[in-house]
Amino acid sequence: MAEADIEAAASMQVEAFGGNLPEIIERYHTGPRSTWRDGWVVEHDGELRAAALALPARWWFGGCAYDVSAIAAVAVRPVDRRRGFASELMRGLLRAEREAGHTYSVLYPFQHGFYRRLGYATVGLMHFWRLPTAQLPDDPRLRGKVRLLREADRSTVADVYTRWLPAHSGFERNGRQWERRWTISDDKWVVYEDGAAGVSGYLAYRASGPSLEIRELVAHHAEAERGLWSFVAAQIEQRASVTYHAPLHQPLWAMLREPHMFEPTNRGFIVTDVAALTVSFMARAVDVSAALTPRHYPPGIRGRVTLNVHDPVLAPEGEPLALEFSEGRATVTPLTEQPDVRCDIVTLSQIMCGALTATHARWYGLLEASDPATTLLDQAFPLGPPFIHPADWF
Repeated sequence: MAEADIEAAASMQVEAFGGNLPEIIERYHTGPRSTWRDGWVVEHDGELRAAALALPARWWFGGCAYDVSAIAAVAVRPVDRRRGFASELMRGLLRAEREAGHTYSVLYPFQHGFYRRLGYATVGLMHFWRLPTAQLPDDPRLRGKVRLLREADRSTVADVYTRWLPAHSGFERNGRQWERRWTISDDKWVVYEDGAAGVSGYLAYRASGPSLEIRELVAHHAEAERGLWSFVAAQIEQRASVTYHAPLHQPLWAMLREPHMFEPTNRGFIVTDVAALTVSFMARAVDVSAALTPRHYPPGIRGRVTLNVHDPVLAPEGEPLALEFSEGRATVTPLTEQPDVRCDIVTLSQIMCGALTATHARWYGLLEASDPATTLLDQAFPLGPPFIHPADWF
């Protein structure tokens, strides 16, 4: 994308998604996460037909940080839709990402099927909770350590998030992103402070009528999290319910006195909703070798598995490789023999991201593999999909 393309690209995005044209043009010049230099366009017959942004990001999951592109604002002029321009744009972008050494590409899709044909995999599985405030536990001792955020706390909160991130999942944030967070008037903030130990957790939330929406809850230890939930429980007089998009592994139902959703739907017999399983973002490995080698694996895993991975964009003839695990690390080498495992990049990305086990993939016909190879992949890539906080949705 060239600087001269800004207005045309911004107009295209306003037409596709809405928004304020001058504000979008300004973001192309001075955005906190990206500028026009991160933009991509398709030009045909002297006119822009499609545009997108590839936001540079550093993404943590599984105890490892990956340099990725977060693809956003993919737009096509209405007159140019269903002419292949969006696919052309994405294919060119993916090839460039691989040349740049990016490991993964991440996006929020308008349609999962469209991006699956480009190798993207549904991995952003979350639980959506609508918790009855009256059922939340309230510990007055811990709640007494929760106070309003002060301006002087801002750098401390950013540090709390940075230290929390490697053991969890999400995007790193730069200073300008944090500055933008502080200007969002709808967001309210409280922190958990325990004397000399200082701030060890925080909560960002929004209030809307009888409901409270949790935007982000970060805690370094159990008492900090319980204290923040106690603060939420104390809002019962004004907020009957609490909504929260949470990682799949977080068993919030266990702290409820009556484990069910606010105004739950009965599903037959004595079966009611406690949370809703939701899907959100998609991801795909761009450079499989580069994505596999930096991460840490369970130290007891030893073995070798050989794969042939079909990628409709980057390896349509298949990418044969050998993957060997030893002492918590993996090495990847080219393969010359017949593979133990055959799958496409969609399935492999889901396994690598912990959204799907190799056993389940084989059960549903998504993976061809021997029993030993399936067992080794299950051990190397345990179930547990990555998570992105609502505040970082793009």
